[in-house]
Order: sequence, then structure tokens, then C-alpha cells
Amino acid sequence: MKSTKRIAVLLASICTFSHLAVHAEDYPQNKVEGYLMLDHDIFDAAFTEDNSDSQSETEIRRARLSLKTKWSDNWKSKFQLDVADGIEVKDAYLQYQGWQWFDVTVGQFKEPFGLETQSGSRDLSMIERSMMSDSLAPGRNTGLMLSGHQSSFNWQLAYLQDDNPEKTNAVTGRLAWAPLDDNHNLVHLGLAISERNLHGEEFRINQSFEVHGADSLFEGERFNAEQNSLLGAELAWRYKGLLTTAEWQQADVLSTTGETYEYQGGYLQLSYLFSGKQRKYDHGSLDEVEGNNDWEISTRYSQLDLLNENESAKTFSLDVNYYLNNETKLMMGYTQAEHFIDNISQGKGDALSFRVQYSF
Repeated sequence: MKSTKRIAVLLASICTFSHLAVHAEDYPQNKVEGYLMLDHDIFDAAFTEDNSDSQSETEIRRARLSLKTKWSDNWKSKFQLDVADGIEVKDAYLQYQGWQWFDVTVGQFKEPFGLETQSGSRDLSMIERSMMSDSLAPGRNTGLMLSGHQSSFNWQLAYLQDDNPEKTNAVTGRLAWAPLDDNHNLVHLGLAISERNLHGEEFRINQSFEVHGADSLFEGERFNAEQNSLLGAELAWRYKGLLTTAEWQQADVLSTTGETYEYQGGYLQLSYLFSGKQRKYDHGSLDEVEGNNDWEISTRYSQLDLLNENESAKTFSLDVNYYLNNETKLMMGYTQAEHFIDNISQGKGDALSFRVQYSF
């Protein structure tokens, strides 16, 4: 309820800025867009909790609708809903871009942490993000963010507060550097940190093996946490249609009893667009491909380790994507996962995933 009130207040504030632009005939400028993802997963017994039979799952993975408004030369806002399973507010923020050195964003938005998480879900070259990103990287929260770019550097610094009884809060920052960025070559280096005060909030890693329709079998110990210190490193290299990305992240979570739980993970991913087209790079983030009858192949090795529990998981994925046009993308992926406890394999499993994605 409190989160709904916050968003309502934010939207009311956004609406008042329409009065600031009445003198300009070109404002406000509104853009409505959205996308729909329909998924079908087929996975064997290793992906199920009872470990008995192969299963399949069909779902509307995402159904999002966005309203982007440019109120004046310096003010803009975004409001996005996901209606795949009920109604959930994803983005609701106002941004001021009138200062030379930095922009100011206030509202609910993605925290600036990680390369993979900064890319929109419809722009990914794999059907699902890595276990590392889903488990360790923070998502959206409410707060205030400063961001800027000078030369080849992009930076973001945010203070955020989660709307829960514990009133958890965080300071999250990210620095991205592109020492090489021309028509064919791109080198990206990134570093992100987040210090999170959890005030006794319950914490637990609960993760599936990069197949959304499967059961969450990778489960760490459940405990009340006092603090979470996150660190992430990023690397990307793009040459024409070839893109290589790699990330590593670490979380040190302090429990209310004084014990520190350590988690770490990473991935290495390669993708290739046969047309030679390039994925866009904008202010430290990888964005969409303007595809038209284009094929893409992507592969990823991913690992996540729960060090205190002596538990780990590894996945290998191979995806083939077809861009019919800028609106329609078809994806097919194969995932092999293996789960370890005390360095003993708990089994290896295979899964196939299919996605039809339409954007407008």
C-alpha cells in the first residue's frame, strides 16, 4: 500500500510539470510503447523439485506497457507497467537533464549495478539472464540518482530505499569506461558497488537454473541479515557483429547473529549477428539490435557459488535468435545445468526454451 501511495504521489508530481511546458508548442511529447513475450519451456527431471518426470511450462513471461513523456527540453518521465501476472509497476520516475555535469532521476528505477541488468529484457541475446544477475544484482527500487558522462566515462550514484517493514536502504554506484568506441570496435570496462542496510530483513538465495518455468532448486540458507556488501566487475568487447561480455559479482551478507555469508558468481557470453550489425552501446549500456531478417547465435557459461553452504551450480546455454523485423523476434535456447553440494554432483539436466517476442 505504501509503495502504491509513493508512486501515486510521484505521478501527481510528474503531471504538474505539464504546466511548465505550456509555453512550448512542441510539448509535452508522449510515446506509448510495449512488448509481449510468450515462452514455452521443456525440461527434464533434474529441473524439478521431485526429480521424477520431465515437464513443460507455457507462460506469458512479460507483458509491459510504457508511457514516456518529454515535458520540455530538460524534463522527461517514464511510467511502465507489467501485466503478465497481475499489475506491477516497474518504472515510475522523473528525470531532469538541464545541468551540464549530471542528470537527476527521482522515483522508481533500476539500480545502477551490472552490465546485464542494465540492458532491457527485450534487448537480451539470451532468453534469461544469468544466475549471477538474478541472484546477486539488485533490481528496481525507489530513490534518487545522479548520473553523468564525460568523454568516455559514464557514472551513476543512487540512494535507494525499499518499501518494506525493515526500511532497508542502499547506496549504489557504477562507473563505466569505454576506452575504445568507434564504428566497428568497442571495449567496455565497468565497476559497481552497493552497500545495503537490511535491518534484519530475511535473506535467502532461491534460484532456478536459468529456466524460468522450472523449479527453484538452488536454495541457500535462510537467515535475517543486517548488511549486504556487493561488488561487481564488467567487461565487454564488440567487433562488428561479434560481442563478448563477462561479469563477476560478489556479495558479503552479514547476518544479525554476526556471521558473514559469502556468495559469488560470474558468466562469459559470446554472441554473433550474421548480418554484421552491431548491438547499440549507449552511456555504458548495451541496447537493442535493429534487426530485419537477421540471425544471431549466442552461448554462455555461467556459475554461482554459495561458499558458506558449499553449494554451487554451473550452466551452459546456446541460443539461436531470429529477428524478423524491429518488432518481432523468435528465440530458441538450450540449457544444460549441473548442481553441486559439498563438491558432489546432484545431477545434470537439459532444457529447451522457446520465445515469441513482439514489440510495438
